[in-house]
Amino acid sequence: MNTSPAESPEPFPREPIPPELLAWAQQTFDAEEFLEGVREIQTTGDVPFESLIAEVEAVVRGS
Repeated sequence: MNTSPAESPEPFPREPIPPELLAWAQQTFDAEEFLEGVREIQTTGDVPFESLIAEVEAVVRGS
């Protein structure tokens, strides 16, 4: 079976987000603070964004 990259399956299955978790995330996530951090990384060249995402995904997976 040949699939294009756009049709590739996701690396892990998506699960519905429990409403309690979503409510907590919405209360604790500060988009401006997040974007400020991203801009700082882009400006200083401290960490490539792809590396940061890979690190976060590894933490989430418990690796």
